[in-house]
Amino acid sequence: MKCPKDCTHIAKRIEERLTAIGILAEILVNNGGYKGDPGDVDNPAQINDRGESGIQTAIVLLAETAHSDFCQMATDLEIPQ
Repeated sequence: MKCPKDCTHIAKRIEERLTAIGILAEILVNNGGYKGDPGDVDNPAQINDRGESGIQTAIVLLAETAHSDFCQMATDLEIPQ
């Protein structure tokens, strides 16, 4: 088993990725409120469909790497599945 101090760095990366996921999700939710009537020029959506797709992809990538780090930390700490 690796020393728990070795897991501090992994835990920090997981925390940072989860924070980023939360921020990106909040951006998508807030942008969704502006996607009403296409003719509403007073309150247009700030992010287009391509931008939303990019944010969604970023969320998936962050989640996958956070999961990988979590599994590595659990293995290092010998936590049973």
